[in-house]
Amino acid sequence: MQPWKLSEPDQISEHRDRKPQLCAIPLISFSSESLVTDKNTLYNKPKSKNSGRIVPKGLFLFQTVHYTINSPRIPAEFNGCRIAHLSDLHGALYGPDNRLLLNRIDEARPHLIAMTGDMADEKDRAVPGFIDLCRRLVKRYPVYYITGNHEQSLSADVLSGLLSELRKMGIRILENNWTTISRKGAFLKLYGLVTPMVYYKDPLGEYIKGIHFSAEDTENALGSFDNSCYTVLLSHNPLYYPSYRDWGADLTLSGHIHGGIIRIPGLGGLLSPDLSLFPKYDGGLFEEEGKHLVVSRGLGNNFLVRVFNPPELVIIALQHS
Repeated sequence: MQPWKLSEPDQISEHRDRKPQLCAIPLISFSSESLVTDKNTLYNKPKSKNSGRIVPKGLFLFQTVHYTINSPRIPAEFNGCRIAHLSDLHGALYGPDNRLLLNRIDEARPHLIAMTGDMADEKDRAVPGFIDLCRRLVKRYPVYYITGNHEQSLSADVLSGLLSELRKMGIRILENNWTTISRKGAFLKLYGLVTPMVYYKDPLGEYIKGIHFSAEDTENALGSFDNSCYTVLLSHNPLYYPSYRDWGADLTLSGHIHGGIIRIPGLGGLLSPDLSLFPKYDGGLFEEEGKHLVVSRGLGNNFLVRVFNPPELVIIALQHS
């Protein structure tokens, strides 16, 4: 397998609007939910101009958060390598053609984009909107993507069409496989884990009651861990992080939890999507046994409200230590 060689990002000088923009962070944000009626159509005509999207009116409602991952296993050649971590967009739109989101990504000058699922769902225009975003991103950056439970819930035709479009434009889709990334002669491995729907828990009966996903299950999906190089794992659901850690992943990127939906100061996120109280891996950076987990609180909103919990773009810097 040919490794993907990272180059330094160019300074941005494109057609995008580069005017300074205020990113307002509300205490409470809302979203309108408009589900698609024909799940077998890839490109659905929107019922209204803004249906199925989170469209900020006058205010742009997300923040950019930065984390630095320090590890002696990170090759020194990857010092300063930046990963833009996008998750759980759910058809959100930040300005015309997602211009504000694109601008914020460009300002961070990442070396690669990692998308950890639920970027599209059944809302009107969510799939074509996501395709348009990817088309703009892949012109500038290597983009890696795994599906989440909402993409898996799309009809087979829609999901197949989505993945086909992404592959044609050069998006690297990781489905229980891996790729090698090189920089200045050094290497790391990037894995993508897609867990079947049976491993997602939903007490409301939307899909089957989840069961435990073990380190052995992780190995069955991804193969034996290669201890010879630093490994980054993309996995939508952080619930099973101890299994990913025990398998060997040095850095895991996840989403799914939406920051706990309602954040209580001093306590953290209140609810997970399966309605469990105070999920352990609700959002942010976690370190266990010398390994790291970054959980994005998500860019979109599959629920009616987020409280003290703004959507976020995550930028991760790698550092040998």
